[in-house]
Amino acid sequence: MPLYLKQIVPLMGVWKVNESADELLSLLTQTDRYLLFLEKMRTENRKTEWLAVRVLLKELLGKETVIAYHDNGAPYLPERDLFISISHTKGYVAVLLLDKPPAGIDIEYRANRILKVRSRFISPEEDSRIDPANETDHLLIYWCAKEALFKMMGQHEVDFAKHIHIAPFPYKKSGDLAITETRTSQAASYLFTYRVDTDFVLVFMK
Repeated sequence: MPLYLKQIVPLMGVWKVNESADELLSLLTQTDRYLLFLEKMRTENRKTEWLAVRVLLKELLGKETVIAYHDNGAPYLPERDLFISISHTKGYVAVLLLDKPPAGIDIEYRANRILKVRSRFISPEEDSRIDPANETDHLLIYWCAKEALFKMMGQHEVDFAKHIHIAPFPYKKSGDLAITETRTSQAASYLFTYRVDTDFVLVFMK
C-alpha cells in the first residue's frame, strides 16, 4: 500500500506491508541484485520485510538507493551522505534518515507480551513511573526508546535496565522523552520522540 506515515524533519517513514514479496519487488528496479539476497531468505515474511524497507527508502528519497551493512550488522548508505536506522514489526517497517550520526528508530506492535519481560529492560525506579491505566503502551514506549538507543550505541553487553536511563515522562499518545546511556565513558544524552498508533508504538531520535 502507499506510504503509511511520513515525517520530513527528521526524514522518517512507516510502510504498512500488505503486499507479497513479488508485488514489492515489482516496485523496485534492481531486481537481479535483490534476487541474490532473497534466495537466501527462508520465509515469505522475511522477504517482504526486507523488500518493504527498500520500497520505503525509495519513497522517502525519491530514488532507489542501495543499503549496505557493517560487520556488526548496522545498515548504511554507501551512495548517500545520510545515516539510516531501520526497524520492523508485525506488518510494518520503519526507516529514519539523518544527515549526521547517530540515527535510531524502533517500532513495536502493540501486544501484552511486553508485560512478561519488563524486568529485563526497565529499572525498578522507571517501573514505578508506569501509568497503570496505560501499562502496556507505556512499557512499549520505554522498550522502543531503549532499543533505538541501543542501535545507535554500537556496543556489546548493554544492560537495558542498568545502562540506559529514561527521564520521567507522563504517558500520552505522543510526545518527547530524554534518554541517557551510561555504558560508555561519554554518557551521552539524546532527545527522542514517540507516537502510539492504532497498531504500533514508534520511537525515533529527533
